[in-house]
Amino acid sequence: MWTAVAVLVVTVVVLLLFRANKRPAGLPPGPFSLPYIGNALQILKDTSKGAFKKYTEAYGGIMSFKSYGVWTVLVSDPALMRTGLADPVASGRTDLLLLRKRDSIIKGRECPALGIIGTSGDVWRQQRRFTLRTLRDLGFGRNTMEPIMQEELDELLQLFTRRQGEKVDVGLLFNRSIVNVIWAITIGKRYSYDDKKLEALVEKVNKMLLTFNPLHPALRFRWVKKLFPNLSIIRHTEGYMAEVLAFIEGEVEAYRQEMGDQVDTGCYIGAYLYELSLLKPGEEDDQTTLTVDHLKANILELFLAGSETTSSTLWWAVFFLASNPQAQQTMQEEMDRVVGRDNTPAQAHMDRLPYTMATICEVQRMGDLLPFAIPHKATEDVSLGGYRIPKGTTILFNLSHGLLDPKYWQEPTQFRPERFLTEEGKVFKPDHFMPFGSGKRVCLGESLARLEVFVFLASLMHRFSWRLADDNVTWETSTFLSQPPNFYV
Repeated sequence: MWTAVAVLVVTVVVLLLFRANKRPAGLPPGPFSLPYIGNALQILKDTSKGAFKKYTEAYGGIMSFKSYGVWTVLVSDPALMRTGLADPVASGRTDLLLLRKRDSIIKGRECPALGIIGTSGDVWRQQRRFTLRTLRDLGFGRNTMEPIMQEELDELLQLFTRRQGEKVDVGLLFNRSIVNVIWAITIGKRYSYDDKKLEALVEKVNKMLLTFNPLHPALRFRWVKKLFPNLSIIRHTEGYMAEVLAFIEGEVEAYRQEMGDQVDTGCYIGAYLYELSLLKPGEEDDQTTLTVDHLKANILELFLAGSETTSSTLWWAVFFLASNPQAQQTMQEEMDRVVGRDNTPAQAHMDRLPYTMATICEVQRMGDLLPFAIPHKATEDVSLGGYRIPKGTTILFNLSHGLLDPKYWQEPTQFRPERFLTEEGKVFKPDHFMPFGSGKRVCLGESLARLEVFVFLASLMHRFSWRLADDNVTWETSTFLSQPPNFYV
């Protein structure tokens, strides 16, 4: 009897393992997976970055793994990433539960996806098209943005001047400056550095992003949230997101009441509301058109994408340059020659400061701000790298690989801005350098971030010299978004 039971158990286990490891026809190879949970334990145990590095080393530039019954294709080869990111069929969006929660708060009920990041098809195209056009009209990436940045920069420089010789936590100050720039673009006003509302907003945005991980099963699968509603990652991410959203909704309503029937297209909210006023009655209810609900979702996304990437880049930049005094000195000497001691670095100087621009590229490479693009989904069967990816499969683009792998960079853990310079001293960006991703879903704030980082970093390095207050700082990040270690200068 016991022999029969043992045979039955072994047979069931073998069948379960066989089913768990039976890949859909044409899917790339990958690791052995357990029944149902797949490879989730490996990813959570080793952090996604560590696990995916091992997967790429073992299976190459495109592979697949399973997590709670869902197949995911991991693309690490830079050429395949560019191809996949440019393919509309591979640019659908997976169901991101945190965004669904945001949308239900805005709408007051379950609803189709709002905003830009979580939408696809016509809704995504219209929201993105309007937002890009409006941001360009407001001066994104052009010198018309400099006065807004300069106001924040002047206050930041004054603060650092007053605190020369003291230990300073630069991360918090950068966050406040960049959030103010985003807020000026969004609603046409700024907060003073000691304003409690600004301080609270920056803190909540930062905490939300530190806890956010779209690969975590609690933020991917509804059943996990239903079974374990009190998991800390759920409580924290949703709680912080709700607080930031409440702030944004309050500001939008205050703006509408203050403006009344007046028209102000000099900020994002004003331009959006003006466009809404041109719609015929009933058109706003069509989800393919602009709505106040989409506006609120878009503002949250602009805040998260625009503020965090830029402030973290500046944060990393000060860390790397304070840790590498020779690179800092070379950058300062270049600015002394080109800008002069009596002038201030400006956008007009960018093309004449190749070492400074190469330094920013190296900061983005080593900082590895966004290790993975937000998960994509195949909207139809799609071919990539000789493999067939079935419709509905999650596709994850491993941006870290093209930034940190020794195959593409000599001594990738060393800070060397020169790697982005040609023999003639011109800036060169290889194809595998994609700090903001690529394709149609590339970061909306890329042009603003590039200008902000240059204006702020060049001015800070031109005005001051930086060194770490503690020489024993190490940098190792385990969150989805890479942030520098806590350090003082």
